Amino acid sequence: MPFLDEPKDGHPVGATTFAVRVSPSKVIGNARLNNEPALHLEEVAFTAYYPADPATRDAPLLRPPKLETKQTQWPLVLFSHGLGGSRTAYSQICTRLAASGKVVLALEHRDGTGHVCIPRSQDETGRLVPRPKRYIRENDISWEPDDPPKDQAQPLSLRTEQLAFRTQEIYIAYKAFAELANSGNSGHSLENVDGAPVDWKSWGPGYVNCTSDVTLAGHSFGGCTVLSILSTEPPPGHHQIPVTKALVLDPWLEPLPTPGPSPYTSATLANAIESVNSASASASTLHHDSLDRDNRDVAHATPSVHHQRGEFEQARSHPRILVINSERFTLWKDHFSRLQDVIKEWEPRGESILTIIRAEHQSFSDFPVLPLLRNKTSRMIMQLISKLSISFLDGSIEHAVETVKTRKMEAKVIGTKPDGSPKRQLVGDAGDVIIH
Repeated sequence: MPFLDEPKDGHPVGATTFAVRVSPSKVIGNARLNNEPALHLEEVAFTAYYPADPATRDAPLLRPPKLETKQTQWPLVLFSHGLGGSRTAYSQICTRLAASGKVVLALEHRDGTGHVCIPRSQDETGRLVPRPKRYIRENDISWEPDDPPKDQAQPLSLRTEQLAFRTQEIYIAYKAFAELANSGNSGHSLENVDGAPVDWKSWGPGYVNCTSDVTLAGHSFGGCTVLSILSTEPPPGHHQIPVTKALVLDPWLEPLPTPGPSPYTSATLANAIESVNSASASASTLHHDSLDRDNRDVAHATPSVHHQRGEFEQARSHPRILVINSERFTLWKDHFSRLQDVIKEWEPRGESILTIIRAEHQSFSDFPVLPLLRNKTSRMIMQLISKLSISFLDGSIEHAVETVKTRKMEAKVIGTKPDGSPKRQLVGDAGDVIIH
């Protein structure tokens, strides 16, 4: 990305923004904005970050290498942004994942959670007309007359409807992209939003694995979106996405129902996970370590638990999950306690939550590493987030953890907040990692 750090290792990265029309369009929920439906789904857009020969916009997808006589495939990652984010606000983490040998689809959520987006609506003549949509605040919204009064509606009712909207977007984006990856030049409904020519043949068929090893990833409200999707059945008309890993970055849990959420499993998903568990990496993906070993290793293990690998050799019926938290969200006591309870549903023995000391909530986005804002600490934390994320997806998080400084959870009081409560800080240096 211009003026941002480029990945130092791996493949050059291309970026192309795709869109797919939603026909018929859908109104999600009952929220209204300026007397019209606030959440009107007409088009889904996402930026694909992917391995390429040259690092340019709209470059063709790099053909995955062959291992012996077998064609490998690039693994697929679906990325959901947080409040105030966008499809390009996480280009640093997305490009690093792509450079490591993955195709990353960064959603542009058009649910009013982005700072601004420009979906296209069809007018009376069928012409596509850009209609800018800005961030929607709770007090911008009105509700249908038959809905409960605002103070009696469920907490965060707008966010709940936005979760439903985001879920639709992710399933539609996945389905449309899978059609491209499976068919190549024909049989898909995607278009390049900037009108530039696309080498559709470079995208398939068979170069991206959309059928057996998909990762869901997201930050903040995007992390909330990941957990929501993993705990609910697919929307009508869609099949379960075969998610085998979930990378959850500083998730915001408050819009999710309590108690819960807990894993939703179906026969389709269980079969997809079982197929990944039984396949070697050389047969289907470009992981640096075999998935056979990934089944034996705890994805979040530490050197002290190597001897416990055997008890995790059993097949899993739900995705493996890793949470990487900022310091502030870990010090948010009630929220962090709930996070631990939620993640235990996926990883009962714990140690699947990592906290990076001095990481801030925005450290997972591009914001702290922009020119004039970045410093050595923000760059170091972004590199650490990327390293841990890639290692988790490649089945080698255990080895990544061995190379960083870890410490026990310990906090100290460093002052007083404006409301008089104590201001706390985690004990340690920037970049130290706490394993929970």
